[in-house]
Amino acid sequence: MDLTLKQTSNGSFDLDFDGDDLKTDNSLRNAVAISIGTYARDRKTPQNKIIVGPVITGWWGDALDAEGTLGGYLYEAFPGKSSEEVVSDVEGLVLEALEWMKNDGIAADVKASASASDGILNISVEIFEPDGKSEDYAFEINWRATDELL
Repeated sequence: MDLTLKQTSNGSFDLDFDGDDLKTDNSLRNAVAISIGTYARDRKTPQNKIIVGPVITGWWGDALDAEGTLGGYLYEAFPGKSSEEVVSDVEGLVLEALEWMKNDGIAADVKASASASDGILNISVEIFEPDGKSEDYAFEINWRATDELL
């Protein structure tokens, strides 16, 4: 059981409550949202190098993990125009962020697709579980706002 994350009207995620109690969930939704939406350690910047600009240091929970395994590299597509090439890159980055699910035996397969329209990036993810069940998830990102992220 995980604490339930809900997507707010501005697109960010927050804990979900039922009155004063935190809601819990046993779906893969949280794992998918965290894997896609959490910045993995910057793979382009060698450690111990002085750099100018933002530094992507990864999820705080990976501080004890030399590999820094949680999260994804979706930020590598920021900022970019929502062209077909960028959308294709996003699909690959989403699949890469979810690869751990296959490696850990949580998913037999993972599929992702992306599309862009009117400054909104739509990401669809389908997780195929080993028992034959599948779960679908959809996320929206205000692509225009990514120009301000990095």
